[in-house]
Amino acid sequence: MDGAFPGAHSFVVGMPANGQFMVKDSTKYAATGGWGFADFEVGKPGGKALYEACFSRHVPVKGHDYVFTHCAR
Repeated sequence: MDGAFPGAHSFVVGMPANGQFMVKDSTKYAATGGWGFADFEVGKPGGKALYEACFSRHVPVKGHDYVFTHCAR
């Protein structure tokens, strides 16, 4: 092992079925609490209605910057 963080050697077997992402940019996404949302089904972007609905689901956790959980670092 070269001492790199173990995640540097991670991989995914096969195509993931669903992926959801949030991107923080306070200027670009000011209307949605500074967050942009994306959803992918089997590698293809979800429809506009799907990712526009994401923000409303995150409003209950506004006090946590609209994030339900944080990644471990």
